Formats: sequence, C-alpha cells, structure tokens
Amino acid sequence: MDPSQPATISSSAAAPIVPSCTTAAGPLSSSTLVLQWPQHTDVVHALLNPNNATLLLSSSAEATAASAVAIVSLSHTHQVISLKLTNTNYLYWRMQMKPYLLGQRVFDFVDGSNSCPSPHILAADGVSLQVSQLFLCWKQQNQLILSALLSSLSMEVLHLVVDCPTSCSVWHTLEQALAFTSNSRIMQLHGSLQDLRQGDDSVTQFL
Repeated sequence: MDPSQPATISSSAAAPIVPSCTTAAGPLSSSTLVLQWPQHTDVVHALLNPNNATLLLSSSAEATAASAVAIVSLSHTHQVISLKLTNTNYLYWRMQMKPYLLGQRVFDFVDGSNSCPSPHILAADGVSLQVSQLFLCWKQQNQLILSALLSSLSMEVLHLVVDCPTSCSVWHTLEQALAFTSNSRIMQLHGSLQDLRQGDDSVTQFL
C-alpha cells in the first residue's frame, strides 16, 4: 500500500474486515476487549494510526470495525488514584496513574501511539463522505481519558492544561512542565538530608 495514496475498501474488492474479539479470560465477557485483526492488517493499522493521511473505507467495513470497539468508562479513577497532582509530586502521581491506564488498556491514547483516525469515510454511494464511527469511538474514549486525567489534578496545576484538547497533549504538557521540577526537588531534598548532622556525626553515621 502506498501511504501517500488514500486506501479504499469496497465489498466487491475485498472481504469485509471481521475482527475477532476476546478477553484475557477467554470469550467476550468484559467491557475491555482485545481486538485481533486476522486480515487487512495494514489497512486497520492505517485507520487507527493515520499519520495525518486521509483513509477512506467503505461504510459497511468501517461499521464492522467500529462495532467491535469497546469504550472503557474509567469511572472509578477517583477511587484508584488517591493522589492529586501538584507542582511538586509529579513522579508520585505518574507512579499511580500510568499503571492504572495501562491496566485499563488505554495508555496508547496517552502516549500518542493510538492517534486519531480519519474523521471521514467513503459513504455507501462510493462518492460522498460520511463521519467515521471509528473516529467517533476514538473521540469518546479520548474524552473519557481526558476527564480522568483532569479530575486527578489539583487547582495549582490545572492552568497548565487549559488549552490541551486531548489526553495525549495533557500527559505530555504535564511531563514537560513538572517532571524536571520534581526531579530537582528530589535532588534538593537528598542534598539537604546529606547535610544534616547530629553533633559531629553525619546522618549516615548517626543512623
């Protein structure tokens, strides 16, 4: 497939994409799915990671793919992430948040590897465009992750992400703004502990 050219799938040109859906426990029984694409892997990969290319799928094939996408609600984030992010505790906040998002299988939205699909697909008439259901699913999931991230921020850092439209932009903005500050604070505290003394003994000798 030439990445510079739009890809088109029609029912007469190729077999429909039929993903098989399983969970870690076996048959479909959970809201979190593991999607397996036995065929047309290059097309599906391009759809989910379009790299700003326009990709056109037939509406029937796209609907089949979209129907297999499970939305993870993340409604229990506030119960799992007990630490609100401040200007000084970024490393501890990330230590809680990253495993949680990985466990919910949505961290690929945050790190940017699951980029936004093309918002339009080829309609059934083969000429006009219509809104992609996969795009709508991606947008919904992204907004839920974004909400979960924002709910874990304190007021003192919330202003940093006011203009961030996606969960990925929030994650990277916080990392750039606070990771260095947190590391510097740790080094400062480490140095202060090294300078503490009890009489003529250093902290290490005293302990």
